[in-house]
Amino acid sequence: TEVGEKGARLTAEQSQQLALARVVLQDPSVLILDEATADEGSSGARVLERAALEVARGRTTIIVAHRLSQAKVADRILVMADGAVVEQGTHEQLVALGGRYAQLWEAWTG
Repeated sequence: TEVGEKGARLTAEQSQQLALARVVLQDPSVLILDEATADEGSSGARVLERAALEVARGRTTIIVAHRLSQAKVADRILVMADGAVVEQGTHEQLVALGGRYAQLWEAWTG
């Protein structure tokens, strides 16, 4: 793919892949991923999500996500509402709690 000035010729997905590659090269001990994957329905998004999770392995990682598939694999999930943490725990703990996260999970999984 030919890259134009400031990445002008890259798709959003390609830009995300490039950003993730840059992170891998820098090898940080702490990683922050803010809505790190593209459109949920695309196969590229699933590949990028798996790659991001692999890069995160063994590092302190903060993932800002609205997609619960990303939250489910976390060691600890913080649920925020109106700028405050309202729930925290593992996926299993939060589902069992029956609160906000459980409601979101139920709505997402049907």
